[in-house]
Amino acid sequence: MRRATLDAFRDEPFDVLVIGGGIYGLMAARDAALRGLRTALVERDDFGGATSHNSLKLMHGGIRYVQHLDFARLRASARERAFWQRAAAPICTPLEFTIPLFGHGIRGPEAFGAAAAIYTLASRGLRGPHYNGARAVGAKAARQRLGGFAPEGLSGGGVWRDGQLCDVNRLHMACLRAAIEAGALAANYMDASALISENGRVTGARLRDRLTGAEGQLRARVTLSCAGQAAAALARPHLRDPAVFPGFLRATNLVVDREVGRRGFAVVSRSQSDAVVDRGGRMYFLTPWQGRTIIGTHESSLDHSADSDVDDFLNELALACPQLGLGRKDVLWVHQGVIPANIDDSRGGGKRHTRGSLLDHSAQGLGGLISVAGVKYTTARLIAERAVDAALLQLGTGALPSTSFDTPLPVDDSVDPDPRSSDAGTLAQRLRRAADQEMATSLSDVTVRRTLWAETGLLNAPSVSEKLAAAAAMANLPA
Repeated sequence: MRRATLDAFRDEPFDVLVIGGGIYGLMAARDAALRGLRTALVERDDFGGATSHNSLKLMHGGIRYVQHLDFARLRASARERAFWQRAAAPICTPLEFTIPLFGHGIRGPEAFGAAAAIYTLASRGLRGPHYNGARAVGAKAARQRLGGFAPEGLSGGGVWRDGQLCDVNRLHMACLRAAIEAGALAANYMDASALISENGRVTGARLRDRLTGAEGQLRARVTLSCAGQAAAALARPHLRDPAVFPGFLRATNLVVDREVGRRGFAVVSRSQSDAVVDRGGRMYFLTPWQGRTIIGTHESSLDHSADSDVDDFLNELALACPQLGLGRKDVLWVHQGVIPANIDDSRGGGKRHTRGSLLDHSAQGLGGLISVAGVKYTTARLIAERAVDAALLQLGTGALPSTSFDTPLPVDDSVDPDPRSSDAGTLAQRLRRAADQEMATSLSDVTVRRTLWAETGLLNAPSVSEKLAAAAAMANLPA
C-alpha cells in the first residue's frame, strides 16, 4: 500500500472524502470504493491510532440488549458480529464469558436464562454457528468457571460467547488495504485542517501534509466526517447551530501482566448501570488476550487527567475484586479513547451514547457534509454503509447497492518476530515491510499500530529498545 500524495488529492474532484482513519472511516472508505465511487481517505495521525485502537477488542452479539428490550439492535449486533467472524476469521475468534448472578430476581439465573432464551430466538439465523449456547448455569458450575474470582453469595452464572479480536492493528490494515484495492486513495498524517464551503455546501477540505509541511486542497462532492471528537471542530464554523454534536467521555481499558484463565468473566463495580432492567452495579470485563488480560471499560469526564483515570480504575478494581491484587507495576499498556456521551453538568457526569448516529447537515442548511458519530466497534461496517447511503442521496446518483457485508477482508495472517529473541536484522525486515506495505512512517507506527510489541509489554524486555533502534537505522525508519 502506497500513501497518497498531496498532488494525487489535487486531481479532479472526488465523489466522497472521508476524514478520519479509525474503524468507522476505514469502513466508510471501503464501502464507498466498493460501490465504484471515487473515494479519498485522510487521517491526521496514524490509521486506527485513536479510539479504535483503544478498545476492549470484543465483537458484541447483542445479548445485553435483551435487558433494554431493544431487539433491533440485538439483531443488528448479532449480524455484524457474524460479518467480522466470516470476513476476518484469522483474527476474530469466539470467546466464552461468564458473569456472576445473585439471588433469584432480575439479577438471578432464572432471569438470565429467560433472557438467553429470548436472545437465542431473536438472533436465530443471524448469529452464526460459532455463537450458540447462551444459558444460565447453577452456582456450582458458576464457581467452577469463575475459579478464585467467584464472589461470595452467587446463585448462578450467565454464559454466552462473543467475538474477540486477537490483533486490532491487523484488522485496521486489512480494512485499509480493502479500501485501496477497491480504488480509494488514502494517506495518514494528512490533516484536514478546515472544510471548504461554497454557497451553503461543503465542497472539500484544506489539507496539510504533516510529513512534508505542504498544503493544498481536495475537492469532493460529499464529505463524510468520521473524525470523532474533531468532527465538531471541523463543522462548527459552517453551522448556524453548532450544538448538534455530543459531548465526550474518556474510556480506559488496561492490559495487565496477569493470566486469568481461558474464559472472559465480569466483576461488579460500584458504579451504577443505566439499564432499564438491571439496576445493579456496572460490570468490568476481564478477557484473556495474548497471555495477558484486558480489563474494561472505565469511563470518566475529560476534565479528569488521563493518568488519574488509571489510578481510579485500579482502585475500583481493588474494591470490586481484591483477589486480583493489581497495581501500577502490573499494567503493561493503557488504552484510552473518547466516546460520545450526553454530558449533564448539573448532575456531575455523563452517560455514554449507545447508538451510532449520522448527522446530515443539509437539514441545517449545509449540504455536502455528513458527520458520523461511532459508538460500537462491532457495528462500524453497518453505520458506514448507512453513511454512504446518505452520501448517495446527496450525490443523486441513484441506487448503488453496498457489497461490503459479503466481501471478505484481506487479512494478513503472518506471524511477527518476537523482538526479545530476534536479532536486529530480522526486526529491520519487519520494519521495512511495514514501511513499504502498511504506510508506517516511524518506529512507533510499527511498535504500537502494526504489531503487538507495545501492547503486550515486549518493549520493556532487556535489550529490545537497543535492537529496535539498530533495526530502525537499518530500515531507514525514523524513531
